[in-house]
Amino acid sequence: MIQPQSLDVLLGEYSEGHRVFAIQAWSGKFLTLPDQRFPGRRPVRFFTSEYDAMRVRDAVLEAKPMMFKLKFEIVEVLLLDALRRVKADKTPPVADSFVLNTPDEVYPILAQLKERPTPRRQTTSKERVN
Repeated sequence: MIQPQSLDVLLGEYSEGHRVFAIQAWSGKFLTLPDQRFPGRRPVRFFTSEYDAMRVRDAVLEAKPMMFKLKFEIVEVLLLDALRRVKADKTPPVADSFVLNTPDEVYPILAQLKERPTPRRQTTSKERVN
């Protein structure tokens, strides 16, 4: 299994001015999405392209319409600053890792979101009779 990179490794690989895009709720929290490469983790997704961040946000909202209330927007952030903030944030839900997605890595995310079935509302026997 692939192991996620530690914050220390990422801090050594990127400059302080490296900018990326993220999906952020009005609360200031970044969106976390499961990654099949890291089972059981809640990584924050960062993107090298604003367009890719928009596509993922739109796919999330299509798959889970109730998330519209979180008012997600695409924000450009300084990568290292954002990583430090995420690492320091202990308020639930807690992100426990980071993924910097290149354009090639966005297609599997979109496919994963599209294959998740939308939960159907249970009907009562009274509703079925009508």
